[in-house]
Amino acid sequence: MTASRSKNGLRAAAFVAAGFAMSAAASAETVKIGMVNSLTGPHASFDLPASEGILMAFDEINKKGGITVKGKNYTFTVLSEDAQSKPELAVSGAQKLLRDDDIKIVYGILTSGPGMPAATLFAKSDILYFGGFTLMDTLLGKPGFELAFRTLDADAVVSKSFVPTGVKELGIKKVGILLPNEDVSRAITAAYKPLLESSGVSVPIVEYFQPDTADFAPVLRKFQNMELDGLLTGTNDAVVEAIVRQSTELGNLPKKFLYRGGSGGPGIKYAKQIDGFAWQILTRDLDYPSDPKVKEWIERYKAFTKKDMSPNTYWALTFYDTVFMMANAMEQVGSVTDVKAIAEKVKSMRYDGVRTMRFDKDGRAQSDIDIGMLKDGKISSVRAPFE
Repeated sequence: MTASRSKNGLRAAAFVAAGFAMSAAASAETVKIGMVNSLTGPHASFDLPASEGILMAFDEINKKGGITVKGKNYTFTVLSEDAQSKPELAVSGAQKLLRDDDIKIVYGILTSGPGMPAATLFAKSDILYFGGFTLMDTLLGKPGFELAFRTLDADAVVSKSFVPTGVKELGIKKVGILLPNEDVSRAITAAYKPLLESSGVSVPIVEYFQPDTADFAPVLRKFQNMELDGLLTGTNDAVVEAIVRQSTELGNLPKKFLYRGGSGGPGIKYAKQIDGFAWQILTRDLDYPSDPKVKEWIERYKAFTKKDMSPNTYWALTFYDTVFMMANAMEQVGSVTDVKAIAEKVKSMRYDGVRTMRFDKDGRAQSDIDIGMLKDGKISSVRAPFE
């Protein structure tokens, strides 16, 4: 761990050091789990909450006595490495974990830059890997990636509920698409544009901006005076907030937004200037929960982390339920080391946790999600169960 780690990163590291030592010491058998996440750097807003969810799940299993495999009791300990939001440090962190022959299972990474090289390295090392980043969808199903799982629904799955729900709720008829100039954005366009059109929405313009853009006025002017009533955009909250703000400042631009992202913050901040904002909550709605399971989880999260909710806390549910799925699979197959058998068992499960979820044969998650909605000045969410 580096000296530059943030206070939040230190807090997460402390969970690793202290949260499991006592539980593990009480048992004769301990299963080591690896975790790589960006606890510092620009990606920490995603990965730090995700790491908290992982640690919280293992802590809850340990406090209930661990798992029983062939009559033997096991608890878990987590060894964490900080990718620092950099691909090269994700690789070095993965390599450190791989030097420990007892680590057969690794969790973490929500962003594609650090995630791709780490996932490739884990695949070559026969590691059972649970990741969450978008480009993981390009790896799953390929030879060598049989032990890889993506724990967030792919765009192809999410879009099927998000697009028709957002279009219907906001009454959108004509939309433009504005995304960063990256490979993943073209995959997003390929998934969303046909669905928008099949929902009766015209899509006359698609534009891509450079990822480091701060002044969106030049590209936004291309959308002016086209009689658009909606804009589909996505990347992260800071960028989308800038797009929403600058759209309202320029004028003659759409005032309804479909955000391929997980926070209502960019729209809610400008609720008085816009007409609607729909966003994807790829796990569950923690800001306006109605599900008793979610409310109970929130209280457990606050007790475990000793802090309150934040706009990014929902990422803590990225891996949370899959930890229990993995532990259940170990018990059912009768092994804590046979990762191939554990992976196959996970793929055969349907798990009703805070999220209801299953995985397909390639390791892609299929789960219920919540869709956030700002409409007529009111904030709510719509549950989108999977089929």
